[in-house]
Amino acid sequence: MNALLLDHTHPLLEQGLERGGIGLWREYELAPKDFPSDYFTAEVVVIRSRFPVTREVIDLFPNLKAVGRLGAGLENIDVDYAESRGIACLRVPEGNAQALAEHSLGMLLGLLNHLPRVQREIKEGVWRREENKGLELRSRTVGIIGYGVMGSQFARLLAALGVIVFAYDKYKTGYADAGITESTLEELQQKCDIISLHLPLTKETRYFADDTFFNSFQNPIYFLNTARGPILQTEALVRAMKTGSVRGAGLDVLEFEKKSFTSVFEGEMPHSLQWLMNQENVILSPHIAGWTKESFEKMGASLAAKILDVL
Repeated sequence: MNALLLDHTHPLLEQGLERGGIGLWREYELAPKDFPSDYFTAEVVVIRSRFPVTREVIDLFPNLKAVGRLGAGLENIDVDYAESRGIACLRVPEGNAQALAEHSLGMLLGLLNHLPRVQREIKEGVWRREENKGLELRSRTVGIIGYGVMGSQFARLLAALGVIVFAYDKYKTGYADAGITESTLEELQQKCDIISLHLPLTKETRYFADDTFFNSFQNPIYFLNTARGPILQTEALVRAMKTGSVRGAGLDVLEFEKKSFTSVFEGEMPHSLQWLMNQENVILSPHIAGWTKESFEKMGASLAAKILDVL
């Protein structure tokens, strides 16, 4: 059997596959139309983010048994079609869940304690204590939207710190861990003053956080998105921040990212993004919440094991 690696991966993934008797082909540049014919006999295709596995691509591989993504989401794979052909679609969200939870916590603490602003002021020689008085996280109520691997890990981290945590997941019931309250979206919007999104990107969740979403909260909120950029309508967030409905935002993902996650955008910078960049109650990072040395290792080893398990 052979695996075709269509992006740079981790040595633990490659070593694991080889120990399982899988031969490796690596192709990081060519389009499918230019692949050597041998590649199309592969039983496994491994991707990260730059390469979409569409129906047309799947049909090029008659022996395909598994598509593995070295990451948490499957939005660049035609999962329905692949599974209709008996092809396993594999991902490894457990590999970077802890990294993402810690990154989310860091963003949140930065917002509550005005760290972007005080960093600038200190560098400018300004020493303001009373004006930069922060808020304690244990005095806030956090709402987690999407209780999958990522959302549940962040919820457990917050609960361990004594934070009141509500969780909403449209497709689950009876899921909440100890110290976490399962709720409806409406209840969450009534009670929470911090919201963190942990949803996959689908047709249903695109622009989930829009004007209607932000206008439904009883109290001003802090808003985090470490899931996928297009789940948030950026212009709606800007409007909510201008009216005071959102007090601060931490965004590790942006609506304007390339699908490969390699850069933000091409051409002129969108006005809404420019506005966010100029706000000191906004923290931005370049889609690295789940990207640590340890998470990359865990994802590599886990994906190799999952691939071998389905072959």
